Amino acid sequence: MVSRDGYSVIWKPSTGYLRKRCVRFWREYYTDRLNDDGIRATKRFGALFLAVLFFYITAYGGCMAFRQRGGPWVVTESKSADGNPIVTIEQHRLFPDGVVTLSFPGEKFPERFTNAPLRRIFRAPNTNSLPFGPVEFVDVTFLPGTVAVDAFGHLIEMVPRTLYLDGQEIPWTPGTNIIVPLTGKIPKDRLPKPKR
Repeated sequence: MVSRDGYSVIWKPSTGYLRKRCVRFWREYYTDRLNDDGIRATKRFGALFLAVLFFYITAYGGCMAFRQRGGPWVVTESKSADGNPIVTIEQHRLFPDGVVTLSFPGEKFPERFTNAPLRRIFRAPNTNSLPFGPVEFVDVTFLPGTVAVDAFGHLIEMVPRTLYLDGQEIPWTPGTNIIVPLTGKIPKDRLPKPKR
């Protein structure tokens, strides 16, 4: 085909025809393929999400069960029959048949103490003060963990291996009643300093 000015021109189809051909080609070839790939990708993403969620729940539950398998320390502060303050320590996995009791003869009850026994279960790092003194240290990452309590100036450290009273090791023996004398307290300067 020759134009008016003498140059040869290749035949150009109208833009409407070209557009229709491109749209038809796009619909026939790419749209079906994209829909299949999109559905396939969505299914893969959903399956991966469910697998990761299942793994997370299983791993978290397993870690929590492993962490809590030892059971917590249970500390009860109360008054004995003869009126002395006592601290009762329970740990159902270490000594299931009994408790260890610490008696403090000669010590005076704090003003805020009522006659009802106060029971503290150490499952979480709670360092609020107890009536007989502050909680010095709590590490309950894996139960029973380590708990240190100050009672009337005596430092009581509960470790799964043994009981420490004012820095002296006392083996765990269920049913033991330990009488803590007024003397032998750790000096204030040797007590651990609370972090603020």
